[in-house]
Amino acid sequence: MRRIVTVPDAYRLDVSVGPAVWVGDRSARHAWIDDALVWCGREDERVIWRRVSQPGPSELVIEGTADPALDSAWVAGTLHPEQVVERWPDPLLNDISQRFPGLASYGDGSLFDGLVTSIVGQSISVASAAVTQRRLAFLFHEGIVIGDRTFAPLPSPGQLADASVELIRSSGVTTRRADGLKRIARIAVDGDLPDDDRARAFPDEVERELLDLPQVGPWTAISALLWGVGAPDAWPTGDVALLRAVKHAFGDDSQTLKTMDALAEPWRPNRGLAARLLWTNLFGAG
Repeated sequence: MRRIVTVPDAYRLDVSVGPAVWVGDRSARHAWIDDALVWCGREDERVIWRRVSQPGPSELVIEGTADPALDSAWVAGTLHPEQVVERWPDPLLNDISQRFPGLASYGDGSLFDGLVTSIVGQSISVASAAVTQRRLAFLFHEGIVIGDRTFAPLPSPGQLADASVELIRSSGVTTRRADGLKRIARIAVDGDLPDDDRARAFPDEVERELLDLPQVGPWTAISALLWGVGAPDAWPTGDVALLRAVKHAFGDDSQTLKTMDALAEPWRPNRGLAARLLWTNLFGAG
């Protein structure tokens, strides 16, 4: 059944879904295929999928096995179409935003999933992280066929909490990361992770709380906020790919991680969206 979700006129799906494009066919949970986002996830413990396209301004067309009553909430919590910044005070960012209009924070959909993807992605490339995520997903689900591809969601908190470290380790993560994933999953099952809405609204406050979790340092905490819940001001300090994007955009190879952080200060409260613009400028969009 096809259904329609209304979004702001300025929002562009094809510009915003760069993370699904950059991993090619490596990811088990999402892909950009034939001008549409294919996404596999969970509603409670039920594995579902959505195919999302945008035939024109102001509306998304959604198909798939998800509950139609939950489409609008999913769009708000995963695609964040209300976040589009149409004009930036920084001339260079404003120029980039005109070349990639309608960009918003496409993300994992929850803080827990953001922690999983961030821990898996520690110290490896985006492509390698997608491959490891794929292995992890298929350890816990046999997959569902959508078109000519097989997709699977990330494991649920309950699945990871009940799994052995050895099983999680077989996805390709280190033993320490496998143990961290299992322990964080138990915290999530017990209801002790920060709320997604609070994480999005108060990323600095929640970042400090996340630093108390196993295997979570500053980069992982901010990445979980940026990718997990699409916090618009989550700035991933220490991210070498972002430094590369800054050097590329500004044509300045003298930039360092420290000077990059200082450069971003005037971009509050949208530093996370600025980071996405810079990455999109480097890697391209849909």
